[in-house]
Amino acid sequence: MSLTDRRTMELATVVAIAFFGGVIVAGSLQLDTGWAAETGPQSGYLPLRLGIALCAVSVLLFLGILRQPGQAVFVTREQFKLTLAVFLPTAVLVGSMSYLGCYAPSWVYLLYMVKFQGRNSWSKSLLLASIIIVAFYLVFDLWFKVDLAKGPVESFLGL
Repeated sequence: MSLTDRRTMELATVVAIAFFGGVIVAGSLQLDTGWAAETGPQSGYLPLRLGIALCAVSVLLFLGILRQPGQAVFVTREQFKLTLAVFLPTAVLVGSMSYLGCYAPSWVYLLYMVKFQGRNSWSKSLLLASIIIVAFYLVFDLWFKVDLAKGPVESFLGL
């Protein structure tokens, strides 16, 4: 088994899911995990059961993966490029939201995705990204009264 073997990557993913399930179980055990007669489930009741389920499913998946023959390649160079073409802009979006708010980075992200991933014209990309961000502003800020994070661009525009 090599590090780029599909089976190795699947096993690593299952181990990560089991670890996550274990963290959930450990956290829920710090809470009340029972069922109260008057109030029903206590705060750790559902997380404990979900964590146990994640661990149990991980064990079953692990055993199932061990029974399968290994496949040569986890991902080809071309597939990895396609994955990075979506992952990297998304990482930039998430990283920039803390400093620039929600709307401006989301507009740039949508513009990039529509233009370069969707292979649309600049005019269509600008129009679509702008319509979506304006719709988000109208729905969240004005209609639902939920203030999403705003940055310097929104301050400049008086929003």
